[in-house]
Amino acid sequence: MVYLCTQPYPEDTPYNAHFNQYPFPLSDFQKYAIEAIVKQQHVLITAHTGSGKTLPAEFAITHFKKQGKKVIYTSPIKALSNQKYYEFTQKYPHISFGLFTGDIKTNPEADVLIMTTEILMNYLFTATTTTSGTVVDAATSESNTLQFQIDVQTELGCVVFDEVHYINDADRGQTWEKTILMLPPHIQMVMLSATIDNPEGFAKWCEKGLVEQGGKQVYLASTNHRVVPLTHYGFLTNNEGVFKHIKDKATQQDIKKHTNKLMLLQDANGKFDEISHKKLTDMIKVYQENKVFINRKDMLNKLVKFLHEREMLPAIVFVFSRKMVEQLANDITIPILPEDSKLPFTIKKECDAILRKLPNHKEYMELPEYIQLVSLLEKGIGIHHSGMIPVLREIVELMISKKYIYLLFATESFAIGLDCPIKTVVFNNLTKFDGNHNRFLQAHEYTQMAGRAGRRGIDTVGHVVHCNNLFKMPSLEEYKTILGGKPQKLTSKFHISYSLILNLIKNGCTRDFHLFSEKSMIQNEIAVILRQYREEITESEKNIENKTNSLGTLKTAKTLCDRYLDLQTQLPTLKNKKRKEAEREINTLETQYKYIKLDTEQVKQLYIIEEELNSLRNNLYYNEQYIKMNTDKIVHTLCDEHFIEEVHHDAGVDYHFVNKGKMASCIAEAHPLVMSNLCERLDYFADFTPTQIVGILSCLVDVKVPDEKKQVIPNCSDRHVTTAVDLVNDLLNHYEDVENEIRVWTGYNYADAIQFDLMELSMGWCDCNTEYDCKYFIQDSVAEKEISIGDFNKALLKIVTMVKELSNVCEEIGQVALLHKLTQIEPMILKYVTTSQSLYL
Repeated sequence: MVYLCTQPYPEDTPYNAHFNQYPFPLSDFQKYAIEAIVKQQHVLITAHTGSGKTLPAEFAITHFKKQGKKVIYTSPIKALSNQKYYEFTQKYPHISFGLFTGDIKTNPEADVLIMTTEILMNYLFTATTTTSGTVVDAATSESNTLQFQIDVQTELGCVVFDEVHYINDADRGQTWEKTILMLPPHIQMVMLSATIDNPEGFAKWCEKGLVEQGGKQVYLASTNHRVVPLTHYGFLTNNEGVFKHIKDKATQQDIKKHTNKLMLLQDANGKFDEISHKKLTDMIKVYQENKVFINRKDMLNKLVKFLHEREMLPAIVFVFSRKMVEQLANDITIPILPEDSKLPFTIKKECDAILRKLPNHKEYMELPEYIQLVSLLEKGIGIHHSGMIPVLREIVELMISKKYIYLLFATESFAIGLDCPIKTVVFNNLTKFDGNHNRFLQAHEYTQMAGRAGRRGIDTVGHVVHCNNLFKMPSLEEYKTILGGKPQKLTSKFHISYSLILNLIKNGCTRDFHLFSEKSMIQNEIAVILRQYREEITESEKNIENKTNSLGTLKTAKTLCDRYLDLQTQLPTLKNKKRKEAEREINTLETQYKYIKLDTEQVKQLYIIEEELNSLRNNLYYNEQYIKMNTDKIVHTLCDEHFIEEVHHDAGVDYHFVNKGKMASCIAEAHPLVMSNLCERLDYFADFTPTQIVGILSCLVDVKVPDEKKQVIPNCSDRHVTTAVDLVNDLLNHYEDVENEIRVWTGYNYADAIQFDLMELSMGWCDCNTEYDCKYFIQDSVAEKEISIGDFNKALLKIVTMVKELSNVCEEIGQVALLHKLTQIEPMILKYVTTSQSLYL
């Protein structure tokens, strides 16, 4: 049973010694979390950004170090993992830390292993299990390709899930769900989350129903209190052009009164100011009616000047376009540094010194992107988005930690966990493109970003400012929902997929695969649906009983009503003679039995209710069998496609790998069935060079390319590669057709599964042999496609990860020739500034 930490924490407890080690008073939720850790229970901490929820996680690290146990610390993104590694190694020099992000692997035997959640999930799936479906020993896995080993029975004490609310992410949420399911029940979990909907329900699911059998309890330590409260403002500007267009003196005075100043939209207590909203709306309407347009650059500079003069910097401006991040940063001409600041003269030397820890630092220093970044940093301005080269992004993060940045322009991804002590958050827009259409921010998205404002222990209030000149004004209700709406509803993102079944078999499970999925959160949602159907069935059965009893009062025999109803139903489909016969019989019945119409309507109502009952029962059965039925469909597909085979014996049927299935179970970076079939069909790339293999794999990598630059067909100069890519396309189409035919969704997005923009680029990059070649190639070929170096780097790292997976496959099945080719690829790709280098290591 979930332990709800809702009461004020008692003053005199056995845990005070743990609390007193901190030089500041702890919040109640922090005390409850520490108590849970010491008592060997789980804890789920839900709190706003900046409330101090990381403290219990750090306590867990030191606590288990003293006990001689190891800790795994997971995060949702590589950038956060890298930053946590740097932060913890600086803060705890007596504790060893390792880092595993797919691109980077360091110190595999450390006390604390920091990794992305996907890596932990894949690691757990390579372990062996007991019949109960929990991990026994990952250290003895027959194929441990992740280059770290922990005996979970004796060494691992705790797993910290940072940003565990990512379990609600549409694309990746199932990773957290599967990882929590795979963890052995004796491993403690410390889960850090933003505020979520129904946290008690999530906490209960995390207990796995084992509390009654002596399993661990989840302490739910929540706080809605912000240590630094937020106030939200609108901000409008004017210019001389406004008064040239608007001549009315009263209107001019009104504009002067309400522009170039903060207008309170919501106070620190969460009360929305409807009067301010109306005034902002009216002002914007006046501008529109008089065709007054405010220049973006002018507006931003006025706002920055306003913030600077009122000591409301440092600030972060959230922008929902990577290209716009750089444009807005370059728009700022207002000086924001203190008058005596030495930054304009020292920042380049400092950045150069940081880069010199890298062996190829000169290559970075010569990049136009680096030169441009330094010119912004000299003005106290930073930029941060995923299209940047990781090393340049890390320079910005380090400059933030040194308090050298007074104004940061960043995309939404910066709101995810990255440490950034600031005073003010600015929104240049309240709408974003979500991949399908432009929409207003959802409440949880806005809260995550706005929550960055206000520095604990420094500020008494955090400021959130909206640039209302620059975006469509939300209605009153829309604005209220954005600023104060409910947390996002938590729903299962679990998919019954090919990889799930293959991983379970690899994990030692050979039958009853549905039992694993029935432990997922999707089963809880099905249970709600089943309860609803059962209630409706009970109600329907009562209605049928009542309706049947009421038929006893009919003045016409039921058999006659049935005949009359049949005739009425058939009549529209009858023609000529048969139609006339039916009409005569209907007239006869109506003449002889004057109540037949009314009585038949009663009978018809009974049949309608019976049909509804039958439909409800069918729906009930479908949902009862949903998980098993879909699991069986996936299993049968894997059998039909010769990835697994049935083994019959007296106790029933088990499923085991055939060679192709063993291969597919090692593949996570691409469609496992497509990649395995591709290897077989192409005779393990026997007739392909390493460069050609890169070109083929590149079509399975997503990269951001403007629509007008996108390549819609595999128009590659190497016809041998094009033929192979056509095969990839055919295989993807085949499995999409299979899933449509058997009516299952494995979670794989076939619509965007293949892309041809990197084929020529990736092969051309492999042929670059000198620094000059690389520099020219990026400035010419990559730039022509309008692909950022950061995105190009990310795509190449993805190819390298796919190559590593294929290398593991080759080792498993003894494909020496292909393995030899694959080992040549990484140095062909990771060169110049397209590497996995990090300043945090």
